[in-house]
Amino acid sequence: MSDIVNIILIVVFGTLAVVMFTRYFKNHRRIMIEDQQWSYIRIMFLVVGVLSIISLLSMKGGSILDYIRIVIMIISVSAYMIVRDGVGEDGMLSGGKFYPWDQVMAYDYRVEKNIVAVYFMIESTDEKKKDEYTTKELDFSISDKDVLLKFLELNLGRKYTRMKKKSK
Repeated sequence: MSDIVNIILIVVFGTLAVVMFTRYFKNHRRIMIEDQQWSYIRIMFLVVGVLSIISLLSMKGGSILDYIRIVIMIISVSAYMIVRDGVGEDGMLSGGKFYPWDQVMAYDYRVEKNIVAVYFMIESTDEKKKDEYTTKELDFSISDKDVLLKFLELNLGRKYTRMKKKSK
């Protein structure tokens, strides 16, 4: 791999690692009910990590930048894997980012076979785009269903809204 591509990947994955570790140490104590660990994006990050480890072990004659890139990628994937999403007394965490309950405009949930999918409508904090919002989905284990729904009713009771499903 060329040196420029290696440097770009080192910067991108190094930045991701710093952001994820910062979010973890800042917010990990706030979670009371954690989401289900294995989402599609987490599985894809795990695949990237495993492939990085395999390439590190099988590489012969690589440059120092190749080794640095692979180690930074492994650290970055590890940082992403330890950051958990969930809900707590003060708000919710999604992607390691904390959203206080007063930013949640509405929520809805759907019970599936083995998960409880909870959708949170988060209002924009951008002064220029006050009318915009984002929807965050967290998937919780079905074993946490009763505790989770009581917890959400206690913290967001009046904000429960049935959200329309988007048609494909």
